Amino acid sequence: MKAFIIHGNTRSNSNTEALARLFADELTAKGAEVAQVILRYKNIMTCVGCGKCHSVAGGFGCVINDDMHEIAREILVSDLVVFSSPIYTWMPTPPLKAVMDRIYAFTKYPENAESFNLMGKQKMAMIATSGDACESNCDLFDESVRRMANFAKLSYIGYLAAQDHGDGNIAKPEVVDDAKAFAEKCIDAFQP
Repeated sequence: MKAFIIHGNTRSNSNTEALARLFADELTAKGAEVAQVILRYKNIMTCVGCGKCHSVAGGFGCVINDDMHEIAREILVSDLVVFSSPIYTWMPTPPLKAVMDRIYAFTKYPENAESFNLMGKQKMAMIATSGDACESNCDLFDESVRRMANFAKLSYIGYLAAQDHGDGNIAKPEVVDDAKAFAEKCIDAFQP
C-alpha cells in the first residue's frame, strides 16, 4: 500500500504535522510506503472554475501551471490519500482547501459518454487538530472529505483528530495510541 499525506499546516513544527508524523511512522512500521507533500512550500493556485480540465480524459488536465500537477500525479499512483490540516474556522487551511477544490479536475465529462473519475482505486482519510473538541470542530472538514470520496465513488476510511490544548505537546500517550490505531485501520482497509 502507498499512502500520500497532503499537509495543509501553514507553520512548521505544528501539532498537526506532529500528529501526521506519528501516523506516517506507524504506516511505515506496518510496511506501507508513505509519500508526503507540505503545501506551504508549494505554489498552489485556487481553481478558476473554467471547466477545461473535465474534457481532458487521459490526465489531470488543469490549465493552471503550478505545483498541483505534481500533487495530482502523486495522488493517482497512491492507494490512500490523506488530507492533514489544523482546523481554521471549522475547515482546513486555505492551501489544503485549494488542493481539495482542484481535485475536481479528476472528474471527466466526455461528450456523448458517461462521466468518470480518474481516481478509481484510492481511499481517502483525514487528519486534523483543533483548539476545541474535534467532535464538534472537525465535523465540516470530515464531511467535506466524506463527500469528495462519495462523489468520486471512493471509500472514505475516516479521520484521526486530536485537540490542541496549547501546551505544545500533541504526542500524549492517548494521541500516540490513536495514531497507531488509525494507521492500523487504514492498513486493514486494503486487506482482502
